[in-house]
Amino acid sequence: MTRTTIKTQIRWLALYLTLCIAFLLRLGSGHPAVLWHYLTDNLRYLLVKRGILSGAAKSVSEIRAAFEANAVQGQFQQIWFDKNIVPWSLTFARIFNRADPVDVLEIGSWEGRSTLFLLTYFTKGHLTAVDTWAAHTEGYEYKATSDSLDIEARFDSNVAPCAARLTKRKGSSLNVLPQLLGEQQEFDVIYVDGSHFADDILADGITAWRMLKQGGILIFDDFLASFYPRARANPWWAIKLLLKYHTGEYNILSVNYQQIILKKKITFTDHARAEVADVVASQYDDRLAETS
Repeated sequence: MTRTTIKTQIRWLALYLTLCIAFLLRLGSGHPAVLWHYLTDNLRYLLVKRGILSGAAKSVSEIRAAFEANAVQGQFQQIWFDKNIVPWSLTFARIFNRADPVDVLEIGSWEGRSTLFLLTYFTKGHLTAVDTWAAHTEGYEYKATSDSLDIEARFDSNVAPCAARLTKRKGSSLNVLPQLLGEQQEFDVIYVDGSHFADDILADGITAWRMLKQGGILIFDDFLASFYPRARANPWWAIKLLLKYHTGEYNILSVNYQQIILKKKITFTDHARAEVADVVASQYDDRLAETS
């Protein structure tokens, strides 16, 4: 590699980092912890990957080996998920033991690689997977071949080693999540990776937060990814609004380009004040009397 090429790469890297930091400063203007976590977490993950933090690196290596043992017979066309193994392993270990009977909700399961990792990591956990299992998603279309399974059958085959601890809820998250809420289901971990259109993320995020147990973890995927030309259509815009809406109710556990992970520290059970209910009932009675 020539000196000119190295200099060019350094310039591009410097420009990329400058743009990321500038973007995060704008995004995190009301949330300074976002920028702080982005810088410190990425450094920590790099040190673990390089084996410098040897204890954490050994733990991640053991988890990765268990996951790969379950995945070896799988038929995965994409391995997008694998970049999350280090951040998730380190973050989960701060909150849970691997043998805890954790209830997980996964919104967007695709081929099941993240599903398989979650069920491998939480050895006694149960996962509810929500997906349409349609053959397309933003920017990607599943290309079936004559010897391949359709996407749902591929998912079923890939997660077979842990199928006994899995429940599928087929359909759009916009329909399925309200059903789960109506069933009064609650979860320790919720992974939001369905539609990446901001309107959908807002809906998924609001409903997911209501089902998340106090002390539970909420993961938003594709945090800083740009899927759409209009800024307000992208994930970070919706996530920024949700952070503001729930200010004071969470701790930020991890931030990187791919994801932001929150811990729910407060659960509110709001009820209308009795005096307000009495006033409303009185006004209703008055209107009823006027029409009778």
